[in-house]
Amino acid sequence: MDKTLEKLAATLPELPPHLRRAGRHILDHPHEVAMLSMRTLAAKAKVNPPTMLRLVRRIGFDSYEAFRAVFQRAIAGGRFESKAVSLQEMRGRTGHAGVIGGIADAANNNIARSLANPEALTKAADLLRKAPQIFVIGAGALHFMGVYLQYLSRAVLPNLRVPRANFNSLSEAMVGVGKGDVVLVTSVAPYALQTVKATELAKARGARVVALTDSRGSPLVAHSEIVLIAGTDSPQFYPSMVGIAAVLETLVALVIAKGDPATLARIAEIDRLRHEERNYIDFAPEA
Repeated sequence: MDKTLEKLAATLPELPPHLRRAGRHILDHPHEVAMLSMRTLAAKAKVNPPTMLRLVRRIGFDSYEAFRAVFQRAIAGGRFESKAVSLQEMRGRTGHAGVIGGIADAANNNIARSLANPEALTKAADLLRKAPQIFVIGAGALHFMGVYLQYLSRAVLPNLRVPRANFNSLSEAMVGVGKGDVVLVTSVAPYALQTVKATELAKARGARVVALTDSRGSPLVAHSEIVLIAGTDSPQFYPSMVGIAAVLETLVALVIAKGDPATLARIAEIDRLRHEERNYIDFAPEA
């Protein structure tokens, strides 16, 4: 699906206005392609059905059904049971070493994909560095990735908050968000509805939204100023968090790299307190 969206985006500038309108709607709402008929999607894009058909043929598909199938496979793919079965089959073919090697290969590929857009990473880091308030939104495992970011950045982004999803809607956490604040939203397939709703509300309240997600087809994309794509593929049945962690660590590194003297002073103060309170055993490397 990502390759199809990238091809559509590259073709968009050379299209006539009516095809461009249809293409723009698909890029902004790619998840609708899998769920809606061509007629319904065309109506939402404010074009007629033949225009939608001409568009998909322009980017190499014989029919709308073939185009739609790409998006349906993306949504249907990665089911827990099938991935678990594949892991067992992998062990049967290659032993435990093959499983470990598959995880290592996926991790390396995910990191490479996650850090492939330095411009977007730099822009996101600049927004975080200058933000009056930062809210990091995520459900499930992604909430705890936000907590990890908060731990990493406590000296350089003291205004960063990570609202807890729990049994409450994440939208409630947007009550304190105002114009100019930055909301970093994190979600990967299958996308948590409360994260999507919180993203829509953050944008409506005038926040600058940065999405950290796994695909240009993510429902977060249409509501975000900056999109960071992280690789999450894995032989095991949960999405890998290695790429997500790489993005978060890189954002903090970029914030520090552009930091002012006050940032360095806070880092030095934390380092001093750690040593004075002797909360950690720290072995100095041998000369």
